[in-house]
Amino acid sequence: MVTVRRPWPAMATVLLALLACLGALVDAYPTKPEAPGEDASPEELSRYYASLRHYLNLVTRQRYGKRDSPAELLSKLLFPDGPDRPVTSRPEVAYQW
Repeated sequence: MVTVRRPWPAMATVLLALLACLGALVDAYPTKPEAPGEDASPEELSRYYASLRHYLNLVTRQRYGKRDSPAELLSKLLFPDGPDRPVTSRPEVAYQW
């Protein structure tokens, strides 16, 4: 008689590997700085605002070339010379044979 293997061990292994990868991605993302209490000193507030500014600069920084819109990508593929260059068709003059 043929024994049917259940795919659940392989599925569990894949899910655990996926969770481990997601855990590594979460650790790579910068954490938001903790806000000081209402009775914080001016030095603590200054450090908090500096770290908050640094956090916001990291999270909202420009990523050039990685997030092209699909329309721009399509226009680059269809018109490699640029969108401002007019497309020329056949010449106006008739060829003389």
